[in-house]
Amino acid sequence: MSALRLYVFDYGLFQVHENGRIIGIQGYFLDMPTGEKILIDAGFPPWYEEDAEKATKADGLDAFGRLLKLTSENFPKTQLKTIGYEPKDVTHLVLTHGDIDHIGRMHEFPDATVVIGKAERAMGRPRYFGGKPRMAWPENASYIEIDDDTELWLGVTILLTPGHSPGHLAFLLQLDHTGPVVLAGDAINRAEEIEQDRFTGAWDEKLVRASAKRLLDITASKNAWLVYGHDPAQWNSLRKAPEYYD
Repeated sequence: MSALRLYVFDYGLFQVHENGRIIGIQGYFLDMPTGEKILIDAGFPPWYEEDAEKATKADGLDAFGRLLKLTSENFPKTQLKTIGYEPKDVTHLVLTHGDIDHIGRMHEFPDATVVIGKAERAMGRPRYFGGKPRMAWPENASYIEIDDDTELWLGVTILLTPGHSPGHLAFLLQLDHTGPVVLAGDAINRAEEIEQDRFTGAWDEKLVRASAKRLLDITASKNAWLVYGHDPAQWNSLRKAPEYYD
């Protein structure tokens, strides 16, 4: 049996107006030895490829920053192609939370089971950005709603980490060669958030601090590698698909 493989998907580059930091928009793909093909997050919506400037203005995202890179190469379908898969191969779509850069292409996987935080789905519609929920959760999909830490697949524990959003999800992976990996998502956006005790876009400051601390504690106890949600320096060092971690 082959080992679990973790792929990092490149969903584009964004520059935040505050201090000019350039962040990668990242998704993940888990190729399970038991056959499941798990996509974690789905990048920006398709209309951002058509006209990024118009789309960011329409959503008010231009008040936060600007897209530096977003082409057809930066969407799930194309990223999957780099590793020999198609959208129809995806068995599970995990949505860490409902922000604009994580749910954009979620409707392109109609055969996938959607895994989502129970509190996130209970919002009715994704948070999207700036109180403008332009998208709805997939209507005809099967759902697995997470309301506690859950080892849904062998070696993959989904961690409930509310705070950035009501039902934010993070992950603890066990890879054969790399060892334990914590995918923090936006529960810890970047290392600077911990250093400055300042969490970007938090829905609940108290909860996000508690979730961040828990992830740091898990990382320390497991001697794990912590992957942040959008850390500029770490993004440049990550292997991108078709390279992988195993």
